[in-house]
Amino acid sequence: MVIAGLAILLWSGLEDRDATRAAALGLLTAAALTMMLMSRRMRNHNVVLSATLAGALIGASASAVTAALMLFKDLRHAHPFPDFPPSMILGMLERLPPWTLAGALAGFGIALLLNLLRDRHSKRG
Repeated sequence: MVIAGLAILLWSGLEDRDATRAAALGLLTAAALTMMLMSRRMRNHNVVLSATLAGALIGASASAVTAALMLFKDLRHAHPFPDFPPSMILGMLERLPPWTLAGALAGFGIALLLNLLRDRHSKRG
């Protein structure tokens, strides 16, 4: 969280209209928040289900956090013409459903790989 906060602080001071950096910061922040939440709540649960839910939560919150970061930067700079126009911020929110699905699928795939590696390791030793 500290790294995400410092990155946001540095990014918000720059004159930058690139949505890619905003999305990367949104993803970093969403992943950090989700991992904090999931580490406290899902200690002894099904790995595949937990990873799938974590991935879906990261994907969904990445869209919302990115839109919030764009709005924060617009409000902080207060230019007559914002760095991120409202249509760009709404476009980021429109990505919520596909990013949620992509995150869930990524989490599911990672969980399957972890299970496969754990099974291989247990058969060797």
